[in-house]
Amino acid sequence: MNETTPVIPNQLVQTPTFDEIDLRELLLVLWRQKVLILLVTSVFAVAGIFYAMTARQVWTSQALISEPSISQVAALQLAVDKIQTIMSSYGSPPSAAVFSSLEQNAIYKSFISAFNSMNNKREFLTQEGVYAAEIEKSGLSDKRSELVLMSELADSISAKTLDKTNQDITLNFSAETPELALQRLERYIEFVQQQQLKRKNAELKSIWQNKIKTLAAQYDSVKADTLLKRQEELQRVRYSLRISKAAGVDVPLERIDSQEIFNIQLGAKGLAEKLSILNEIKDPELLNPELGKIRLQLSSLKALKLQNVEFASFNMIDSPEEPFTRDNPKRPLIIVLATLLGGMLGVAIVLVRHAFHRSEGA
Repeated sequence: MNETTPVIPNQLVQTPTFDEIDLRELLLVLWRQKVLILLVTSVFAVAGIFYAMTARQVWTSQALISEPSISQVAALQLAVDKIQTIMSSYGSPPSAAVFSSLEQNAIYKSFISAFNSMNNKREFLTQEGVYAAEIEKSGLSDKRSELVLMSELADSISAKTLDKTNQDITLNFSAETPELALQRLERYIEFVQQQQLKRKNAELKSIWQNKIKTLAAQYDSVKADTLLKRQEELQRVRYSLRISKAAGVDVPLERIDSQEIFNIQLGAKGLAEKLSILNEIKDPELLNPELGKIRLQLSSLKALKLQNVEFASFNMIDSPEEPFTRDNPKRPLIIVLATLLGGMLGVAIVLVRHAFHRSEGA
């Protein structure tokens, strides 16, 4: 039996075309152009190194704080207690809302709010000369650019929670060097703390002074009412005395309607003595004991002579330290990415050139 060779139609035979990719050929092309690829890669690597070494550095110093303890706000609480005791001793105790801003949690939240305040950041950066130094370094002259710079500098200061379930706060301050970051964070914490001392002492004194003014106004009002009632009583006694004399009632009566407008139950002698005593009384507190209570409360509050007290707005868990690693620039990452980009661009250039030469040769 003879073996026959199968005949393959011509249309099924695939001949190589110039559009097909020969992997071996590409590798040979890349190898022949390795100098160009290495040159482009080296240029990008050097550029990456230059940028990584000259770019503005960002170092962030941090501190961890929590709500102040009772002992840390003891002096402020003592002053509050003194005012509350006086106000409660001679009348109804003050509303809890009056002193709510001076409670531990309120002081802590107020500090965090002040730390993140744009006004405080702006004042500190200006006061410390940071803003002026950055303007001089950047060579800015227009107002808009200066505002953008201030916003960027302010963004380097922040107070953030660690997580939603924890009230501990991380205080951050970024600068060009680890030393500057630490110094500025410590100064800014002290700057905000001093503001808190002024603000809370001012609030306490305002409550104290307002209460004194309220009591003084209340005393004057009650005194005026008491004196007016005295004049009215004097007039009634005079009329009652005239009526009792006209009725011939000299001695007190045992039975008489005491609801009459002009009461003559005391008799002429009694009414005359009452009139004499009312004329002799010059101190309205004898006529109204409530007036004496108000005066005592007012005198006690004035005698306090409140002074500024020291307290801590927070409890320092981790004190500020110099950072060990920079935030930016990430030098190794920048150099690696620049080198990879250079290598990819070098390969792309070689392949594009090869494609053009191949098409021209066709």
